[in-house]
Amino acid sequence: MNSSQTRRNLIARQRGEHCHSYAQVLIGWRGQMDCEFQRDAHRLSKGTVALIPSSVEHLFEGLTDDSELLVVDLSDRDPYIQALEKACQMPFSETLFQRPEFISLSSEIIPMLDFAAGQLQRGKNQTNPLVSCQLVSLFMTQLCQMYSSRQTVPTGNKRLCRTELDNFIDRRLASPPDNAELAQSVNISESHFYHLCQRQFGITPQQYLMQRRMLRAQFLVLNSQMPLMELAAEVGFSDASSFSRAYKHFFHETPGRARRIQQQ
Repeated sequence: MNSSQTRRNLIARQRGEHCHSYAQVLIGWRGQMDCEFQRDAHRLSKGTVALIPSSVEHLFEGLTDDSELLVVDLSDRDPYIQALEKACQMPFSETLFQRPEFISLSSEIIPMLDFAAGQLQRGKNQTNPLVSCQLVSLFMTQLCQMYSSRQTVPTGNKRLCRTELDNFIDRRLASPPDNAELAQSVNISESHFYHLCQRQFGITPQQYLMQRRMLRAQFLVLNSQMPLMELAAEVGFSDASSFSRAYKHFFHETPGRARRIQQQ
């Protein structure tokens, strides 16, 4: 792929696993969709974003009939992207796409999603280079601003209270919170929370959340007879198969095998 593009993608209730030779931005617009990387998973709804580096495998599953994403496909060979990186003074592969990540757009940006969807008109204009250039620029400059702001947040000596954070997460395991909700639970801004989490724990907020979910899942697998479908819902997964994949990625064995070994 030599040029970048923005498009609408109606997922509906489709599911699958794939990877691309180019980076992608998946932006929740309508409905809900689960997206899963090797050690992180999140539910995309309006205003939540998955940043996917090139060649990173990811699973997806639409949860509603109207599940639809705005997708930005980025080519590092695109002269426009190269010029944008230079203008933002930000090589994307070393910043925005250094690793797979989930973020939440600010409330000021979310109205732009409807504008973008209207411009694309269900795919009629997604091959129009002017529309594509306009929307690629719109989203990438906004993401660059978000990235830059969270890198320069002053943190002082403030630390997150792990107990307070864990208690909030444990109450929400069945409906995992996004970054904005996690930040709100400890009364700080989302960008500040993100920076503190990475500095203090060495992982992103969603990775920390997934770690907490998996530890609870492991306890239930090894210490209860709860059916896997019920157990999956308990820790925020829509079905047993997606839970089993996440469990295997995290612990290098399926929950069924872990339970069988425990019972021997």
